[in-house]
Amino acid sequence: MTSVIRKTLRNSTLALVAALGFAATAQAQQASGNIMGDAVAGDTIVAHNEAIGFRRELTVDKDGRYNMRRLPLGVYVVTVKHADGSQTAPPKQVRVQPGVTARVQ
Repeated sequence: MTSVIRKTLRNSTLALVAALGFAATAQAQQASGNIMGDAVAGDTIVAHNEAIGFRRELTVDKDGRYNMRRLPLGVYVVTVKHADGSQTAPPKQVRVQPGVTARVQ
């Protein structure tokens, strides 16, 4: 192998490795945020982002706390429902921002 071909191959390999590294970094920086709050243990929390059609539900833990992690960014309507299906309070709007935990009051 001539030195010119070897040098070209080495430079191409380095460029490929650098490009793959940038792609992995960009993927790791996907934007998401969190929602947390307090409610009665056993309640169901529903967070719905109508703009993107995203919905998540969870049950409040025994300490009366909940934390929805890694939600896509945007405005969510958060609803609290008792186990019997009744709604406990008016729905609240929460804005999920990158790397931030929004507290539902």
